[in-house]
Amino acid sequence: MKKKLILAAFAMIAYGSASAQTVPIVANGDMEIWTSGKQLPKQWSTFHTIEREGLFSQSPDAHSGKSAIQVNFTPQKEFDNRRFFTAPFNLEAGKHQVKLFLKGSGDIRFIALHKKDTNAAGKNSSTNIAGTPMVGKFENKEWKEFTLDFDIIDTDSYQLTICFNAADKLLIDDVAVSKLK
Repeated sequence: MKKKLILAAFAMIAYGSASAQTVPIVANGDMEIWTSGKQLPKQWSTFHTIEREGLFSQSPDAHSGKSAIQVNFTPQKEFDNRRFFTAPFNLEAGKHQVKLFLKGSGDIRFIALHKKDTNAAGKNSSTNIAGTPMVGKFENKEWKEFTLDFDIIDTDSYQLTICFNAADKLLIDDVAVSKLK
């Protein structure tokens, strides 16, 4: 009887650990689910005026799976930038890390975690945390992983925003958020 209880306890711990790891914090961070005719994958959005510009598209050149998002944007003036963001998700206070894979060329102005329904920015505030280190300008012919650290002060509902100054066939895939211990 004692052996059965111990085995059952280990099974519950193993199941709990495995199921916790399979639930992504960022919905559709792998960019696999798209709605026909839409420029952005499900669970990702941008502002209506930006969506009309046609900057985003689905690409079969993926880091993993079958799809990535491709961005093309040439700024028309200085400080011209565009952004897109995730659906809201819950984060606990503490240190978090965002991992994403990039390919192509571009200039990422900032990547921020900000409280739901607030504005994202490249500077820290009570509702916005900018990731460090910054990505900045890059040109990669192969997929490259980038990691950014965030110190979340308040447990709350957040969104992840990626803001870019320029993009030339910039591919983004496998965006994930994890809590650091």
